[in-house]
This record gives sequence, structure tokens and C-alpha cells, in this order.
Amino acid sequence: MGLLDDLKKQADALKAQDVDKTESLRANAVAVDHALRRAFLYMNDLGKQLNVVKMPCPFTYKLPTVGDITGLAFKDFFSDFRSKHFIDKDYYGEVHLAARCASEQVLTIKKGPDDMEKFRDILWQYNIEHKSEQYRDQRKVITHEIFQVKCDFRVQAKFEGDHETGRLKIMAKNIGDFTIDVFQMMAIEFNDKAVEEFAKYFIGRPNDWAEIVKRSVLNQKAAAPAAPKPKAEPQYVVQKGPPRQEPAAEEKRGLLGSLRSFIKKD
Repeated sequence: MGLLDDLKKQADALKAQDVDKTESLRANAVAVDHALRRAFLYMNDLGKQLNVVKMPCPFTYKLPTVGDITGLAFKDFFSDFRSKHFIDKDYYGEVHLAARCASEQVLTIKKGPDDMEKFRDILWQYNIEHKSEQYRDQRKVITHEIFQVKCDFRVQAKFEGDHETGRLKIMAKNIGDFTIDVFQMMAIEFNDKAVEEFAKYFIGRPNDWAEIVKRSVLNQKAAAPAAPKPKAEPQYVVQKGPPRQEPAAEEKRGLLGSLRSFIKKD
């Protein structure tokens, strides 16, 4: 075999490796695109229904030194997506969600000199809309500050795709409380069931979102194999109970079907 033939074989092998790598990356990018597209289409449709229904918000927000804030409702749901160019085409790159949990209530809170700055920092940290006015005594010394705090909180989420690895990172803010949660899973795992459970989590409905995230291959921890247990003799017990009842029709329709049905009734 001559030198040229040897070099040609090496070049062909490297080209084949590049083709395989490109195809693998493209498959990951397609999986991410489908997952983000599914998230946007579902949540965008959900938002349209919520903006009509004005559904009560079940969340209880705990404002430090103030207490629990309840009696809110969802308003101004918004969703958007951004594209990302990868390899040779554009894919869904990010999906953004936002809504307001708000009421007409305005809290009046008085803070002394030792607590004013701390409380102001909390409001800025949680991005809570407010106004304040400082009061001084005859010597021009600040005695206290009155804060007017609106009960209007932004609930947000961001889906971000890694097109090379096929992973999703989901960041959620102020869902249920003033916190930031970060989830990760493979894009291929974000199916129709997952997006609906996330939607329930986003609006405070009973959901299995945490369990779905926990089952992701990215969150599985290798467990040591347990020692086999001795087999016990099977015991059969016949139990009698009431006949099985089928779930209500509204439950079968899912979250979006339930909201649409509510709109039609109105």
C-alpha cells in the first residue's frame, strides 16, 4: 500500500467521524427544538385562556417582617420564544413565560431607621413594585419610612435548550413564593405529559412536575444494588368494595380543556 492510499483511508475515516458527529448533534438539536416548540405552543394557548378566565392564584407569598399575602389572581399572561442558529439552520432556542399574581391591595408598612434599608433591599431583591417616603424630626433626623407595597408579583419561567447535548434547563421564579427554582432534563423527556404537568405547577394546580423531573436520567443517582430478599409465600386476599367510578369528564379533558369549558359556560 502506497503513502497516498494510506492518507486517503485516514482522511475518509475522519470524514466519516465528522459526519456521524454532525448527525448526532443535529438529532440533539431537533429534540431540543421539538421540546421548546411544544412548551411554547401549549403555554401560549394556556395563557390565552387564563387571560379570559382571570383564574384565582392559589399561591401564598411570605413577605419577610410583614406576613402572608393571599387573595391574588392571575393577570397578563405572556409567552415568547427566541431562535438559535445551530450548524446549518434555525431552531427554537429559548421560551419565556410571564404572568402577574396581583390584587388591588396596597400594603402600608412602617419601618424604623434600623430596618429601612434591609426592607428596601428585600423589595428590590424580589422585584416588588413600591413607593416610600421618609419622615424626619425637627432636627432633620430620619425617624421612620413609610412603604406603600403593591400586591402585584411577577411569576416567570425560562426554558433554555442546549442543542449540542440535547438538554433542557428550566428556571422558574416566584412560583408559589419568592424563590428561584432550576430544573434540568433531557429534551426528549419533555413530552406532552411533562408540559401539562409543568403548566399545572406554573399556575398552582396539583401536579406531578417534581416527580417527572426526578425521573429524568440527568437526576438519577446510581444506587448500590440491594441484597436479594427471600421470597415470601404469596397470600391472596379478596377485597370487596364499591364499583369503580370513572373520572369526571372535565378531568379527562386536561388543563386546557377545562379552561376552555369554563370560558364557554360564561
